[in-house]
Order: sequence, then C-alpha cells, then structure tokens
Amino acid sequence: MFRINHILKKPDEIVPWGKSLHWFGLTDGLLWIEAGDSVIYEYTEARDDEMGKPIIYNNYQLSRFMEDFFDILPFVAESVPDYLYKDIELFYERINKWDSLHYDLSDEEYDEFYFGIYEELYDPIFLRQFDSGHLICGPVIGCVRHEDKIKIYWRSYEDENQKSLWTSPRGVYEMDYEEFVNEVFRFYNAFFKDMDKQVENVKNNGIPGVYVDIEALCRENETRKDSFKQKIDMLKSEQKGETDWDKNRKLYKKMLDENADEKI
Repeated sequence: MFRINHILKKPDEIVPWGKSLHWFGLTDGLLWIEAGDSVIYEYTEARDDEMGKPIIYNNYQLSRFMEDFFDILPFVAESVPDYLYKDIELFYERINKWDSLHYDLSDEEYDEFYFGIYEELYDPIFLRQFDSGHLICGPVIGCVRHEDKIKIYWRSYEDENQKSLWTSPRGVYEMDYEEFVNEVFRFYNAFFKDMDKQVENVKNNGIPGVYVDIEALCRENETRKDSFKQKIDMLKSEQKGETDWDKNRKLYKKMLDENADEKI
C-alpha cells in the first residue's frame, strides 16, 4: 500500500507569521506517507505544535511538500535503466564511498572529478529526489521508475545523539507505476478539495485578528491548482530526458570498479 495522507488545520488553528495570512500559510497541516509497513514523516515521539498540541507527523505548510514533490514528477515519469533501478538502495553509499576515494587529490584534480564525473553520474538521481530541509533531520525522498515499476526510497539523518527522530529512518518500497500515478492524482484531488473549502471558509468568515487579501488568495489557489496539474499530467506520458544513459552506465561501472564492488 502506498498512500499520501494529509490533514489541513482549520484557519483559526493556524498561527500566522505576522498579522497577515496567505495561501502558503493556509496549507498548514499534517502529512505522512504510508509505504508498505513503513510510515514516512512519522515521529518516534510526539512533539508539540505551535498551539501546544502533541503531534506525531510532519507538521508544516503542505505547500512545501507539494512544491518539492511535484517538481520531480516530470523526471520520475522517465524510465531509468535497469542498472540504476535495481541498485538504488545502494547508490547513495556507493557514490559517497567513491567520492571519499578522491579526497587526497589536489583541489584542482578533485574539482575536475567532482564537477566533471561525480555530478554527471549523480544528477539523474538528484533530479528524482527532494529533501526535507525545513525539518530537523528530515528525510530525503526519491522516486525512480523502470518501465512499469517504481521504487520509492527514503533516508533520514540522526540527531546529535546519533538517534533517529523517525519510526522509519530509511527504506525502499516497490510498486506498480500505474498504482503510483493513481495515488498521486488522488492526493492532488483530495488536497485541492480541502483547499477549496479552506479558501471558501476564509472568504465567508475571515480570521479574527488576521488580515487576508481574499482576491489574491482565490487567485493563487487557482494558479497553484493549474501549475501542479501540469506537472502531474506528465506522469501519464513517457517522458524523454536529456541524460546520456550510455555515458552514465560507463560512469556507474567506473564507480563500481574503483570501489572494488560487484560488476554490472
């Protein structure tokens, strides 16, 4: 099972940044993602939100997740070669190990390696993942497709005590690509159904003590709806990127050879 869950806070439950509130602020809520038996964005211990209410999920403006996640969808729609897909669980550790083998180079030699070779191999994966920099030790989440399958993978960082804040610090979940697409569309529709209600609520009732430009709010809600829809529609068609996969495969083999790892 793969499901993106959200709950928007009611307008009077949102603590504004200053004395006004915009569309971004009205997306304040909870977010968690079910991926098989794992839950991404679920804390190991409850944390108090701005109102002092204990929460166990990612507590932030959902617009941040929408922007980051939907930005990678045009790249996710492009199928990657099998050598990348089957080893995605090991890719991060392997490329970091490969990078570390070049630390003794001169600055000029290292820059030549990093910007001319390392990034060439890493970029296709980088374009298919996003971080959670707004959260303490938040996870990096990526999606890679190969033909009719897709893997969702995630990894998070430990705190200063070398402990994870999350019930599922890292993992990989594989599913049918069609199922993934259907769930992303379901989430999009559910989110904007709730945002339409949110905007209508503020339009009719306002928020005591908070200024809201209603005209701008309604306009941005429609603009955001259209811009996210354009990106999500790309999932339904086979995308063709600019990556030279033959060159990428040679770099991947070079990395494995220099890491003294298994061959592909």
